[in-house]
Amino acid sequence: MSINLSDKLTADHSENYIMSIRLRSGGLSFSAYSPSVNESFFYRDIEFDRTKPYVSSLKECFFENDFLTWFYKQVNVVCATSRYTIVPAAVFQEKQKAELLAFTFSSPEGRCLNNELKEEQAELVFGMDEEVYEFCSRSLVNLHFVHHVSPLLSLWKKQSRTRLHRRMYVVLHRRGMDVACYAQGNLLFVNSFEYEHTDDILYYILYVWKQVGMDQQKDQLFLSGDAGLQNSITNTLRNYLRNIDPQEIPSEAYLMGAEVLQAPLDLIALSLCEL
Repeated sequence: MSINLSDKLTADHSENYIMSIRLRSGGLSFSAYSPSVNESFFYRDIEFDRTKPYVSSLKECFFENDFLTWFYKQVNVVCATSRYTIVPAAVFQEKQKAELLAFTFSSPEGRCLNNELKEEQAELVFGMDEEVYEFCSRSLVNLHFVHHVSPLLSLWKKQSRTRLHRRMYVVLHRRGMDVACYAQGNLLFVNSFEYEHTDDILYYILYVWKQVGMDQQKDQLFLSGDAGLQNSITNTLRNYLRNIDPQEIPSEAYLMGAEVLQAPLDLIALSLCEL
């Protein structure tokens, strides 16, 4: 489980870097970059032994890779989970966020967290395993917990703000997908779904498209994530939707380094927000 560290990152210069650890089902990914240095971004992905408890594998990973606990300018722990809800800022109360999450999901994670969505005037409330939260809190400094959808919403709002037609953005993960719809920067819909088969992906996309009232001829669908899944559903989707394109990666991302394109879209979006 040892991570092959980039030569660019050393203990002597780690305080100049922003590190992000993305926790996902069955493993984690790691990225780091220096905002003041072009081509400094690098990305690694690790698969855990699924027969072991997740927190055990996480501790083992930290034990074998001491650079994870170096002192950094900032550390982001990105939680990739479909269990979240968005609450308008006008009605959000910190002391009630656990109740809100419990109302939405019958068995929420032990620790309830939230990210402010300033541009939406809302809070994204999500859950995290209590043991994982405690371990990360003890092991890392300058720590921020981030839900993986939060930076995506910021990126998509910016991309859609000056576009005439409505846009649907879909990110395909292993057994999961994120869907958001915008009209000239206004968020119309956002949710994440778990799926078993590619037909489920097609169903969710077309169902949301219809529910939001998007135009099959004029509005646009942008796909990102698993390339194989994108290829397998695109031909079928073209029977129903006219404008289907790959997700646009902002040009400034390329300045960070070639490895940025290996990273999940949420990590790219998070890095761009911090530049």
